[in-house]
Amino acid sequence: MKTKPILIITVTVVVLAIGGYFLLKGKSASSPKQEDITQFLKSFNQQLIKGNRDSLLSYFPDKQNSEPINRLITALLNKTEDPETSFKLELNVDQSTISFTNPELAVAVVPVTFSGDHLSNRLSSLTFAIEKEENNRYKIYQVDGTSFMTDYIAYKSSAWQKNYSDKEIYSPVTLKAFADANNLKTKYDSIIWFSHIKAQTYFYVVKGKWDFSEQFQQEKDTAKTYKMGLVSPDYKEIIPAEYDLVYTIGGTFPNLVEVEKDHKRGFYDLSGKVVLPVEYDQIFPLNDAENVAAIRKGDDYFWLKSDYTVSEKADIHVKDIFGKLKQPASFTLKQSPVGGITEFNSREQHGAIYIPPSYLDDLNLICGIKQFKNPLRNHVYFEESSSQYIVKAKALPVNSSATSSDNWIQSAYYSIRDYFIGGRSEFYDSNNMVLIDNKNNKLYGYRIDTDINTEEGGGEFSGRCNEFNINVLSDSLLEVKVTSVGSIELYNNTYLNELPVFHLLKIQNGKVEETRNTKRVFAFTKFRKMDNHFIDGCYVCYKMIDGRYEMTSSGAISPEVLRYMKNEIYADYNYRFKDKRWTEMFEQQFYGHYKSENLSVQDSLTEIDKYNIQWIDQKLKGLPAIKPNVLAAK
Repeated sequence: MKTKPILIITVTVVVLAIGGYFLLKGKSASSPKQEDITQFLKSFNQQLIKGNRDSLLSYFPDKQNSEPINRLITALLNKTEDPETSFKLELNVDQSTISFTNPELAVAVVPVTFSGDHLSNRLSSLTFAIEKEENNRYKIYQVDGTSFMTDYIAYKSSAWQKNYSDKEIYSPVTLKAFADANNLKTKYDSIIWFSHIKAQTYFYVVKGKWDFSEQFQQEKDTAKTYKMGLVSPDYKEIIPAEYDLVYTIGGTFPNLVEVEKDHKRGFYDLSGKVVLPVEYDQIFPLNDAENVAAIRKGDDYFWLKSDYTVSEKADIHVKDIFGKLKQPASFTLKQSPVGGITEFNSREQHGAIYIPPSYLDDLNLICGIKQFKNPLRNHVYFEESSSQYIVKAKALPVNSSATSSDNWIQSAYYSIRDYFIGGRSEFYDSNNMVLIDNKNNKLYGYRIDTDINTEEGGGEFSGRCNEFNINVLSDSLLEVKVTSVGSIELYNNTYLNELPVFHLLKIQNGKVEETRNTKRVFAFTKFRKMDNHFIDGCYVCYKMIDGRYEMTSSGAISPEVLRYMKNEIYADYNYRFKDKRWTEMFEQQFYGHYKSENLSVQDSLTEIDKYNIQWIDQKLKGLPAIKPNVLAAK
């Protein structure tokens, strides 16, 4: 184990992959003052100028000497042994913007300037969330390093590249594509990518305002500020610049290009002919000789024949086509699977781009865009690129006639591991569920959050627990139970690291949505009357022993977890515990959303809360006795 009871797998680009804040836990105290925050930032900057790493770490909460913080500080110190690749990094503390999001939290946006010989200056920023501790000392409890680390990596790459000629960095085909793209600027606002296919280069062109960083972070219903098209090697527009997205050439079918506009999909060929009108909601390519795809328009399905003609409306059931999808149930990608290389029209962004077929994005098996190492570029950084992208089917649907109302939903469950090159740590894990809705004849993808940490980073599964179960509650409501990782501190100083977590999902309006959000780890205690199925399962706990976190239990739920579960109900209503240990625990776990202020919460407890408290009490009676001073509060 590393410095926490979980394996930290955060990124050099501190939260760049997930955006926003990484969270550092701590206790709130008296309100900070603006002049004190300014002085705190100046002091931090002085230690940065002096290069005192240990002193800089002291500005963060105790025991937070973790990987992302160390990497952030490494970037801020900006040390290099090669003077030829050096540049200056300055925090402009005097120009900081300081605001107060609540009486206990100050947010400071600090401008950052990058400068170097033979390089243009670049502006960026860091956002610190700062709180005042009980000893009147300030600490940095949150950092948003998204834009800073993006700019830092780009500038570092520019400083590195200045020591090499264009011919040493870029292949001849890339240099020619740069020149050709420049010639197209008179007709388009941006030439964003170029794709090399069989010794020919095609250009992705844009009319309007293009921002790559926002392209795949937007909600799919967000109005686009651009339109995209495709230009041939001889500068002819083969796909007009009127689409929301032009996919990887040949990504779905050889020599065809999938396009999307207003959530409708279709195909062009490389001569500019419309092969499939852009009017279909979903396209599911199949491993089938006669029918290469099943295509959906509204509630109707059609076959796309091998000659790319469309059949009459057909009686197609999604449960039958799921097992025939072109992409196998498990797969590994190390590069674009269709051949050819698509590059950024950029001297700062270097990855090889792969935009997967729309159905893989719909099912959340590959979301948005992937970048892999680009073999056409040398002496550059590939910070955002993957070395391996692995999808494993952990549970596939059982064959069934699906004729009864009890069998209207089937599911497949996948683990996804993404290995990154360079600055990111080894890998990122995520989990995905595909739902086969036999009643509505639809397929849905839903990304399951199996990391419930409130800290920065994420956790790696030990492999001891591997639970996945779906329970149908009504004709639209599903209960999903899945093993998740966390770092939940229990009263006896152990950490609950793996546990079954229940998600309540609702299918409506063609979407899958999670319902009934709550800050409780054990959310079911708020909405459902408990029975044994809520606590049956696999739990893994760790404890600090001789300076190392070691597993103390694995298997059935322990009394300590039940005590936490019970007191979490009280904490949800800001109960003032008689034992300060509980107060400290929930101040950390409910960071910013718990105040120890109510002497009694009996009037706030719902009937479900009261039932579950009594139910847990009965369970505790049947388990080993606990010491009086750690009894759950009442």
